[in-house]
Amino acid sequence: MRSFLSSSSRYARALLVAAMTVVVIPACGGDNPSPPLSTSERQELERQLAALQATLDELQAQLARHEQDGAAARQEKEQLTAQLEDTRQQLAEARELLATQDWDGVLVKLDAANEQVRQLQARLAATPGSLELNAALFFGDQPLALDTPYSTPEGQFLFTEVRYWLSNVTLLKQDGTQVPLPNSYYLIEAIKEQLVHGSADDQLHIPANRRERVQVPVVPAGVYTGITFSIGVDPTYNDNLSRQAGELHILKNMTYETWMWFTSYIFTKTKGQYVKADGSHSEFGWETGTNDNFRTVRYTFPSSVTVNGQKSLSVNLRLDTARLFSGLNPLHTPSIGVSDSGERATLSDNFAKGFSLTSVENPNR
Repeated sequence: MRSFLSSSSRYARALLVAAMTVVVIPACGGDNPSPPLSTSERQELERQLAALQATLDELQAQLARHEQDGAAARQEKEQLTAQLEDTRQQLAEARELLATQDWDGVLVKLDAANEQVRQLQARLAATPGSLELNAALFFGDQPLALDTPYSTPEGQFLFTEVRYWLSNVTLLKQDGTQVPLPNSYYLIEAIKEQLVHGSADDQLHIPANRRERVQVPVVPAGVYTGITFSIGVDPTYNDNLSRQAGELHILKNMTYETWMWFTSYIFTKTKGQYVKADGSHSEFGWETGTNDNFRTVRYTFPSSVTVNGQKSLSVNLRLDTARLFSGLNPLHTPSIGVSDSGERATLSDNFAKGFSLTSVENPNR
């Protein structure tokens, strides 16, 4: 956010002070009130008060959206809120002084309020920001829809389920420093309602869902030039179901009985139907999940971005599911699982290569 007083307004204020130096000198031997300001001088004071009010409103909105976990973060927000309220009081007193034509008093209050605004802006610039990561599911140039036939050179297919773990989100700085975002394990999916495998209650269901957007509420303040993320679950958690982080959980149908002896989590799950040569339909199901199926994607932003309590970050991605069929055809490979290491490697590569970075947004919060 730019400083409240721009160079032009500073010049105008200097002229105002110079003018007031002449008109505010009290008459000898009396306590006469200061002569009134000219219309343009008074308008300049009113303009500065209105601009300060707008800045305080913007800071208030930023604080309202500044939700952080932990006692220290809550205490910081309370302190910022108290400082903001004190600045509002300075502004209210300046307006009262303006009504009584105490021009010197107005300027003193404005100076105090502007200094507090600068302090608030500096503190917000050092507090964590947030990240929104959008991973839109597409088929070619169309948003992916379940149960919708898509034609490819390899044949006609439709999807009934697409799920994968998006994990290990890390922001990159220009000097090569990596800033991992803790507990970043998210399940991206387009699914229908389904029973939960392995639950004590055989009536427990996972509702139909389409999830393509991830919110990371706490991102350390800094200037970033890129991002990496992974498809799958790293060995620390993939090899030990008793460890949990983020959204990792055994009752999401992303661990499976046929995999348990070999690995823990299913990294990607793709199910659907394909049209056979005789026109009939048959089902296909492709899964990846061994540690060597773990893939990481890296993107450099078009320009550096600032993330803090005043600036948020949105990274917009697209996964083209048509790329999943590169080198694979359900007609010849209707199933991919634990014994299909070559096909799993190809499918894992296809997932990673299917992503593209569509845009990066860095708006004020």
